Amino acid sequence: MGMKNSTFKLRLMTGAATGMALLAATTTSAIAQDDDEDVITVTGIRSSIENSLETKRDAAGIVEAISAEDIGKLPDLSIADALARLPGVTAQRVRGRSQQISIRGLGPDFSLALLNGREVVSAGNNRGVEFDQFPSELINQGLVYKTPDATLAATGIAGAVDLRTIRPLDFKGRKINLSGKYVLNSEDQLNPDFDNDGYRFFASYIDQNDDGTVGWSIAITEQSNPTQFTSRELKTGRFQVGRDANGIIYPADNPRQGAVSREFSRTSVAGSLQFEPNDRFQATLDAFYTDTEDAGIFRGTETPIASWSGASFDSATGTGPFADTATYSAVVPILRTDTEGNTAEIFAWGGNFSYEASDRLTLMADISGSTLDRNDIDYESYAGTGAARSGAQDTLIFNFDPDGEYSIQSTIDYTDPGTVLLTDPGGWGQVGFIKQPIIEDELNQLRLEADYDLDKGFISGVKVGYLRSDREKNFDSNEGFLRSNASYTNGSLAIPSSSIVGQTDAGSLGLDIISYDPSSFLTDGTYTYEKGNFDTQWVVEETLDTFYAMADVDTMWGEVPVTGNFGFQYVLTDQSSTGTLAGTGTQTVSEDYSDFLPSLNLKLEVMPDNYIRFAAAKSITRARLDQMAANQSISTNPQSCTDTDSDQIPDTLVSFNPPTVVCFGLGGGNPSLQPYESTSYDLSWERYFSSTSAVSVALFHKDLSDWIIDFSTLVDGSDQIRTFGAGAFLDANPQVALSTLGGPVNFSDGSITGVEATVRMDLADWSEKLDGFGFSASFTHAAASIEDQNGQEIDIPGYSENIWSGDVYYDKYGWQAKFSARHRDGFLSEVQNFDGSLSGADAEEELILDAQIGYTWDQGPLDGFGVNFEVFNLGNEPFVTQEDLFDAGGTNVVGTFPSRYEEYGRTYNFTITKEF
Repeated sequence: MGMKNSTFKLRLMTGAATGMALLAATTTSAIAQDDDEDVITVTGIRSSIENSLETKRDAAGIVEAISAEDIGKLPDLSIADALARLPGVTAQRVRGRSQQISIRGLGPDFSLALLNGREVVSAGNNRGVEFDQFPSELINQGLVYKTPDATLAATGIAGAVDLRTIRPLDFKGRKINLSGKYVLNSEDQLNPDFDNDGYRFFASYIDQNDDGTVGWSIAITEQSNPTQFTSRELKTGRFQVGRDANGIIYPADNPRQGAVSREFSRTSVAGSLQFEPNDRFQATLDAFYTDTEDAGIFRGTETPIASWSGASFDSATGTGPFADTATYSAVVPILRTDTEGNTAEIFAWGGNFSYEASDRLTLMADISGSTLDRNDIDYESYAGTGAARSGAQDTLIFNFDPDGEYSIQSTIDYTDPGTVLLTDPGGWGQVGFIKQPIIEDELNQLRLEADYDLDKGFISGVKVGYLRSDREKNFDSNEGFLRSNASYTNGSLAIPSSSIVGQTDAGSLGLDIISYDPSSFLTDGTYTYEKGNFDTQWVVEETLDTFYAMADVDTMWGEVPVTGNFGFQYVLTDQSSTGTLAGTGTQTVSEDYSDFLPSLNLKLEVMPDNYIRFAAAKSITRARLDQMAANQSISTNPQSCTDTDSDQIPDTLVSFNPPTVVCFGLGGGNPSLQPYESTSYDLSWERYFSSTSAVSVALFHKDLSDWIIDFSTLVDGSDQIRTFGAGAFLDANPQVALSTLGGPVNFSDGSITGVEATVRMDLADWSEKLDGFGFSASFTHAAASIEDQNGQEIDIPGYSENIWSGDVYYDKYGWQAKFSARHRDGFLSEVQNFDGSLSGADAEEELILDAQIGYTWDQGPLDGFGVNFEVFNLGNEPFVTQEDLFDAGGTNVVGTFPSRYEEYGRTYNFTITKEF
């Protein structure tokens, strides 16, 4: 992992956090509040802090919360940015946007997202939610559950995130909010057909009838956000480099680099209807819809510089271990114009109905559903100087910077349409490639619950319930080749002048190329389409029947008030997957199992405004959906069984001695995967000085089991053997059902242990002279250890050993200003591969800085108007991954060097708001 400047930063951060915690602890008497003092209503930033601390304080378990300053006023690019400021939570940026979150060192696949308490579909091809599908303007509150209770609709071994929209009867009277935002990216317009500025518009309307028995709300947001960045993918892995006579390491594969421009457009609507005709009955209907288009283009080069490509390595300079420069001759760059993007529609709805059947008994029913329809495109168009290295060849000089921001010098002008042709420069047999994945996801839930006010001893109430969840997710990669045709001369065709739009601006990278729009080539005969025969298609279906019971605790232990809950979930799972069994067609493989998940949350008010919390629970995270896919290969072992009649099906058993000698071997996904498991323990102390000031320290430990790794193990292959056509052989020799599976299996164990410290301070509690000023700081350290079958440590996706965040703010006289910072150590990021699968890449540490300043009028002709200016990624922090560098023997690590470098620039927002 990247450790650049980490020692200094860690010392600085640790000292600051410790100092603030000591300062807070020693000034308790100075900032304690007199119960007889008047209650002061705060607004703006402090209102958000107050609501968040109130939620945290009142919760039975350990939670973190974000609350909007007002409707539509979470001042972040996405809800993931807002969540990433919470203790123990951090985000991974994807194409410049914070999209996935990690909680306490566990990546996006280990936590689940809820919308208004219900599980929802995910926009990707797995479970991990892409949080940029939720506009921050439509979210009124976000809760991060770090400890579960028995009533949660879904959680993971990391936790759960519940995003809540507004409830109209929580407001008094009519409320209208409007805002308009101008968005500007600091990076230049790298591709001529994509702008570097955009907009966001928001409007909300909340109202209710005169009796306050019916309330309704609707909110809509429309946005177009730009992203411009230069992408550098150097490839510096163990088998992708060479060494010169002096031992200097240089790249020896096919680096890919160029200019990326994207436009993220989204229209989202959220609405709610509440009906409370009396004190006994209430009904709430809510809906959420979002329609997104993430359109983009990559224009750049793939530069084959390995000896197998026909290029020659000439020389390198530097003192090592990695070269400062490297020169290659006879290089034939492949000019790539890759149209990238997706369109997605998500619709989620829910209805909640509760009825007080008696003074003690409340009955509740909740029904909900969500659907996703997503279409992706990855359309590659190739150009060069001639087919199969027949055109002009180049000499390239790579200049390497230790931070990964390398540049390239060339001798050919690739912006000249007289030089560059549509062709197959590398002799791959194709002039392009297209992949158009289709993802469909549907999830429906039904909950029935009874809540009885028991008031017996230490138990104040009991909840019992049943939750049914049905989910089906479909994935089809839908791939094909683009071939040349008779209109090509010697394998090449001039780029149609009507498609040329200008040239890229590769900036400091160098190697600008011609810009053309290839969209018409698919329909005007320029390309001939040939369907691929290797599509990845699968369906995963799950039915979960959850029976749960929870007792609420409200008692006294001596003079100490104790509240909380204890309970359990009993979950019956029936899962199946339909996919391809290579060479035989389609197969469906099913599995069922059960889980018992107890939980305990206790809160002790050991002194006024001082709380000790303890929690213990068993939780699970279900396997990634692509790992559960029934796409498999099947093979036979002639040492175990033979085919005597040449029909490709074994008919004679020779030997069977598992695990070394078995007849059938499977490879690919594993539809029988069971969940990751965690047994967790949490202990925390919280001290609340006022409604906007608090300090807390938490310890946590998770024992992890059934961790999924790629491994070879024995499984029951009966279903696959019958699909293969060897059912008769299986019936005659039932023992051969025991087969090897090379793929994801539940195998490893491990643990995560950590500590969190958080301080929130309103400096008005210290001195009236500091009224309006405040700050917050949080620090999380987690130590993780998971071993594979060989006892080697496994990297956990999303795990950073240390993360911290903090901000300072001013909020008074209508002015609001805030400066924020969040840092995470290096971590295993998950980068999408060519085939849509995920692979790990060691991301370097990041420090993200944001700032805002604004003013809101509260009187006069401008009453209700506000202006706000924001800067995100103030320090222009790049996203960088790195690879280990090995010695000539390939065994010892001699250093690291960046492999991916993406610099997204700063994003400026200027916002005007109006409240009625």
